[in-house]
Amino acid sequence: MPNTLAVTGGTLFYDEFGDGPDTIVFVHGGGGNHLSWWNQIPHFSDRFRCVTYDIRGFGRSEDHSGEGNTAYPRDLGELMDQLEIERAALAGQSLGGFSVLPYAVRNPDRVTALLLSGTIIGFGDAELVAEFQKQAANAPLVLQQNRMVSPAYRERSPEGVFLYNQIRALNPPLDRIVRAGFGAESGAASNDELGNLDMPVVLLSGSEDELVPPPIVQQAATLIPHARYVEVPTGGHSVYWELPAEYNAILEELLAEASA
Repeated sequence: MPNTLAVTGGTLFYDEFGDGPDTIVFVHGGGGNHLSWWNQIPHFSDRFRCVTYDIRGFGRSEDHSGEGNTAYPRDLGELMDQLEIERAALAGQSLGGFSVLPYAVRNPDRVTALLLSGTIIGFGDAELVAEFQKQAANAPLVLQQNRMVSPAYRERSPEGVFLYNQIRALNPPLDRIVRAGFGAESGAASNDELGNLDMPVVLLSGSEDELVPPPIVQQAATLIPHARYVEVPTGGHSVYWELPAEYNAILEELLAEASA
């Protein structure tokens, strides 16, 4: 049942499904909100407690303090505390990386597994941040919006693109996201902190991702000890949406590794 909870400087709208012994927290990207995970929740909620939420300033969540993305990791921790989630697997898509990665490196005892998809956001490495900013600066906002799914998906599923854009329309303008700071000074994980990640970690990229190209994600994976890089053929920036069976299978494997 959808609920709202108060966090420092804001409110978070969240939803949860299932009552399994283990928990997955799904954190959406800049083109989504809690509604985005409609292909994952039915798949996992019969065995896992699944939590989705709108990050502050998105969907029905509010940012009273104006802290923006700098508060995302703290929000995730306060959400887990208030929902009495001792440990969880975290799945962060694109912008969601800025919630899950900084939180995981500073609270590794509370994270069982980490899936980062279509993202290098959350990494404080100056080279990666500069490359991401260059990619964003070189593309007009309308082009970035189109890049959130692959050309192949736009051709084969116009109804899926329509639904994606309807959900995205509930969010703040994309230019606000592009202007945000994502480096170490804003709270991203330092290279030294990445060594704290002793849980299974997967960085997932769609081979046709036009927004965060696969080579950047593959480079980010080398910064995390024992992390695996997985590339999904024909997938774009939003593999969880475009190719849910492939995404769900990768997450299944990660969860199995975490419980082994």
